[in-house]
Amino acid sequence: MERKKSKKPLFIFWLCTSVLQVVVVVNSLSPDGQALLSLLSVSSSAADPYSSPILSSWNPSNPTPCSWQGITCSPQQRVISLSIPNTFLNLSSIPSHISSLSSLQLLNLSTTNISGPIPPSFGSLTQLRLLDLSSNSLSGPIPQELGKLTSLQFLFLNTNGLSGTIPQQLANLSSLQVLCLQDNLLNGSIPLQLGSLVSLQQLRIGGNPYITGEIPSQLGLLTNLTTFGAAATGLSGVIPPTFGNLINLETLALYDTDVFGSIPPELGFCSELRNLYLHMNKLTGPIPPELGKLQKLTSMLLWGNSLSGSIPAELSNCSSLVVLDVSANDLSGEIPGDLGKLNVLEQLHLSDNALTGLIPWKLSNCTSLMVLQLDKNQLSGPIPSQIGELKNLQSFFLWGNLVSGSIPPAFGNCTELYALDLSRNKLTGSIPEEIFSLKKLSKLLLLGNSLTGGLPRGVARCQSLVRLRLGENQLSGQIPKEIGQLQNLVFLDLYLNHFSGSLPSEIGNISVLELLDVHNNYITGNIPIQLGGLVNLEQLDLSRNNFTGEIPWSFGNFTYLNKLILNNNLLTGAIPKSIKNLHKITLLDLSFNSLSGPIPPEIGYLTSLTISLDLNSNRFIGEIPETISGLTQLQSLDISHNKLSGRIIVLSSLTSLTSLNVSYNNFSGPIPVTPFFKTLNHNSFLENPHLCESLDGSTCSSHLMRRNALKSAKTIVLVAVILISVTMAVIAIWILFTRNHKYVIDKSGLPNSSTEEDFSYPWTFIPFQKLSFSIENILNCLRDENVIGKGFSGVVYKAELPNGEVIAVKKLWKTKKDEEPIDSFAAEIQILGHIRHRNIVKLLGYCSNKSVKLLLYNYVPNGNLHQLLQNNRNLDWETRYKIAVGSAQGLAYLHHDCLPTILHRDVKCNNILLDSKYEAYLADFGLAKLMNSPNYQQAMSRVAGSHGYIAPGKCFLINFSSLIVSLFCMKFSYLLSFEISSFFFSFQLNESCIILAEYGYTVNITEKSDVYSYGVVLLEILSGRSAIEPQIGEGLHIVEWVKKKMGSFEPALTVLDPKLQGLSDQMVQEMLQTLGIAMFCVNSSPSERPTMKEVVALLMEVKSPPEELSGKTSQPLIKQSSTQR
Repeated sequence: MERKKSKKPLFIFWLCTSVLQVVVVVNSLSPDGQALLSLLSVSSSAADPYSSPILSSWNPSNPTPCSWQGITCSPQQRVISLSIPNTFLNLSSIPSHISSLSSLQLLNLSTTNISGPIPPSFGSLTQLRLLDLSSNSLSGPIPQELGKLTSLQFLFLNTNGLSGTIPQQLANLSSLQVLCLQDNLLNGSIPLQLGSLVSLQQLRIGGNPYITGEIPSQLGLLTNLTTFGAAATGLSGVIPPTFGNLINLETLALYDTDVFGSIPPELGFCSELRNLYLHMNKLTGPIPPELGKLQKLTSMLLWGNSLSGSIPAELSNCSSLVVLDVSANDLSGEIPGDLGKLNVLEQLHLSDNALTGLIPWKLSNCTSLMVLQLDKNQLSGPIPSQIGELKNLQSFFLWGNLVSGSIPPAFGNCTELYALDLSRNKLTGSIPEEIFSLKKLSKLLLLGNSLTGGLPRGVARCQSLVRLRLGENQLSGQIPKEIGQLQNLVFLDLYLNHFSGSLPSEIGNISVLELLDVHNNYITGNIPIQLGGLVNLEQLDLSRNNFTGEIPWSFGNFTYLNKLILNNNLLTGAIPKSIKNLHKITLLDLSFNSLSGPIPPEIGYLTSLTISLDLNSNRFIGEIPETISGLTQLQSLDISHNKLSGRIIVLSSLTSLTSLNVSYNNFSGPIPVTPFFKTLNHNSFLENPHLCESLDGSTCSSHLMRRNALKSAKTIVLVAVILISVTMAVIAIWILFTRNHKYVIDKSGLPNSSTEEDFSYPWTFIPFQKLSFSIENILNCLRDENVIGKGFSGVVYKAELPNGEVIAVKKLWKTKKDEEPIDSFAAEIQILGHIRHRNIVKLLGYCSNKSVKLLLYNYVPNGNLHQLLQNNRNLDWETRYKIAVGSAQGLAYLHHDCLPTILHRDVKCNNILLDSKYEAYLADFGLAKLMNSPNYQQAMSRVAGSHGYIAPGKCFLINFSSLIVSLFCMKFSYLLSFEISSFFFSFQLNESCIILAEYGYTVNITEKSDVYSYGVVLLEILSGRSAIEPQIGEGLHIVEWVKKKMGSFEPALTVLDPKLQGLSDQMVQEMLQTLGIAMFCVNSSPSERPTMKEVVALLMEVKSPPEELSGKTSQPLIKQSSTQR
């Protein structure tokens, strides 16, 4: 024991000696070496810095660090270079000791996993020539002290999380050649002082979405500049004509911004320009012919603007051009045949314009051409056979034109072709067999033409085919069994043709097939049991043929299937029990067959059924299985025209139903008394003699009771409820009036008010980006002739400013509480000025004085959605869908990507503005409030929303259904709108109706309230009608109108705008699916409504798979621009 004790002092002595030795060793290291070791001492304990191959050579026992890897020293043994990129340091901050390396000329810590701020002490490294801190997680501002590094030539701070403004002190770096600040979170404007950096060769600030303001014209003085990158920023204004002085410029990357105006012709003087990226902006006017002087230009991307006029023939002089993309503009006229001179051109994108005339055969001289996209124009005439001479052609898109004639067999010479889309034209004749000799062809889309003849057996030679879509033609004959040899086929569309004979069982061999659609043909025989081998199938549509026999049990193998459509055939037998395996099914349509037996209980296990279950017009018997109560997400159920019996009380569990038809059966017992069943009329229950009405939902009233007596009882109840509603509403109005409710509009704030606004008070003008106009310029535009709209929150003026810019100015109505520090104005501007989203009108700034408050917005030129729907009844489905998606994405951004979350609270068609390309922009945040903000509780006490767009709810005093509230609002508000304090009583009565609803007086307002309003907008887009108008049932709300039509067994198509009918089956399905989404949004229960993020996802699925739908604009290829910021 004593021996063990004696060892302890020895151990302590050894440990102390070792530590002392280490201290002595470190102290023997030079000061520069000790500063470098600070990089290791603050590294995360979770990682061993010495495990790095570079850092393992950093030996503290060396007298100097000059032998360490990544270190370079001067002859005087001072560290002049520290370069350890791609080394895992894992630093939570950069050690300030590095600043003591006073001789340091090169510092490279890129991609070393460091975070924290950039030390201001770096400004003392006055000999530094290169500073690279890129690709880390740095945060905070760029220190203005870096402006002291007068020897600095290269500054790389890109790809971090830096915030704040670009310091104007960087203009002191007179030797700077490269400045890379892209992909951060910088804000503010570009300092015009940077125009003094005459040695600068690269200036890259892209990927900073909060950088705003105009591009300084002073940057045109940087005559040595080779790269200017400012893409994906909030920059606005025009492209400075002074950029024409940049004679050494090689890359101009200015895409995905808010830049407007015309393309300066002066860019034609940038003789070294190779890459011109101006896509996804707001540019207008013609393409300058002067761009034809750019002999070295290889890429010109101008797509996604509003450019007009014709394509200049002078562009054919750009002899080095490899990519020309001017798609998605407003270009017109013919395609210049001189473009055929571009013999190194590889990609030509002219889609989504208004081009007319013939396809120039001279394009066949572009022998290097690989991509030719001419889709979505108004081109006519035949396809030139010379296109077959393009040996390198890989994709040719021509869909959505007026092209006629036959498909040239010469396409068979394009041996590199992998995608050919000629859909939606006027092509005739047969499909050339030569096309199927193309060994690389993976996509062949010929939808919506007038092609005849059969499908050649030679189709089997095209083993590379992934998508074969031939629907909506006049093809005939039998589907060749050889099609089963296409082992890579994912989509097979043969619908709406004249195919006959049996469906080849060999199709079951295509195990990767995801979509099989042969509806509306003349196919006969049994459905092949071999189709069960299609284990990846997601959609199967065999409807409207002459199939006989039973539904194969092998369909239970379709575990990925989401739509099974077999209606309008001659099928018999029972529904196979294996149907329970369809775990992802959302739509099941077996209607108009001769199926028999009971409805299998296994159907109730298909909990994924959300869109529709249609079993009508068959021979089903027995009772509705109890398991069907599990279909709680189902929206439409039709079991009419069968021989079913028993009770229907089980259907009361289907809480998501918007449409139900049980007519022409033998049901008995009481009709459920749920709110949904109360909306149905007698057409949903016709020819069920033993069904009865009930007061409690479980027992029948006397069958001898006359219908008139029932009607009388209903009338008495209705009148009593209405009278009570009127009484309670008047009480609510009185309460609001006596409390001087915060949102009572002051008489001075009303249009045509006699109270004068005082513009003489001192003004506060706060811009959210750099603006080139004054408050005086704005005030000069506030004249009656410039009024473009009046809404609940104010009057809107169109302001054409002296600099040529056009903005929208919203002057808010004055409220009685405007003098308080917290009001609707303050809530609106608190955060909205920093919102940047493609589908939200940008708030540029605000002005206010004691009497007047003005909001400054981007001007959106094409009016609002309400005007478009009412004035343009020929609005096509693609445009409506685009507007629906855009507005949904904007609202989803407010709900899910803003912190704190923002509620719009007044979503309606008038507040969805449209530009010249029908892009949707959410506007009017006069009633928006921020959730979880200090002002939230006070803001929530205000009335919000617009009549017709407010979700049904329950009064804070009484418990009446939304139907009665709506009835009262619509029927009695106008009768009681007599003058009390001029406008006040009439206005407040309508608002009292709103108070009784979900948007009312208390804390029920959530994102789901906006979702309901958006659902109403979606119904207006689909129907072309207003939320409330005389055409729909004498003022019946559009939601109730749709439910009434669907509940009365009218076809869902009758809800759609008549101008949308007669379209392709594919588009009809898309519209009906969108209708289902709308009804999902207007569910009376907020908890059952989707979030806006889910709505966006559902809308995107309407068009899935997106690359296949003929209404989808082909996406321009921009791979060369992705790295240019």
